[in-house]
Amino acid sequence: MSIRKRLVASAVAVGAVGAALVAPAALDTAPAAHAYGNYYGAIALNTSTGDAGRAWDYDSSAEASNAALDACGYGCKVVVQFVNGCGAVASSPSYWGYGRGPSLYSAQSNALYAAGGGEIYTWVCTSDHQ
Repeated sequence: MSIRKRLVASAVAVGAVGAALVAPAALDTAPAAHAYGNYYGAIALNTSTGDAGRAWDYDSSAEASNAALDACGYGCKVVVQFVNGCGAVASSPSYWGYGRGPSLYSAQSNALYAAGGGEIYTWVCTSDHQ
């Protein structure tokens, strides 16, 4: 295979991976921002399929949880709820881990610790986080 064909094949593969990473984020939506008060968020997950739904900047915990469940679909449950902060889900070969915190770093650290290592699967932050 010529170098040019290899470069084209590599570019197509990178583009496909990029599209796959961006597409799930496009499915999540946030409500219109409000000027005061608390911002609530949630992450829902189906541990069997890996489907996840995220919600942020809602006026109540219940609204955020319902929006995350709607975005996730059938068989999902809310695994992280947070206010004026961030939530994260990590996966390892053996476990799922969930975390929340005032910053993205703390939420991700808590999720990785709960999973016993692994990698961050998904995360989301409200507008009023550190």
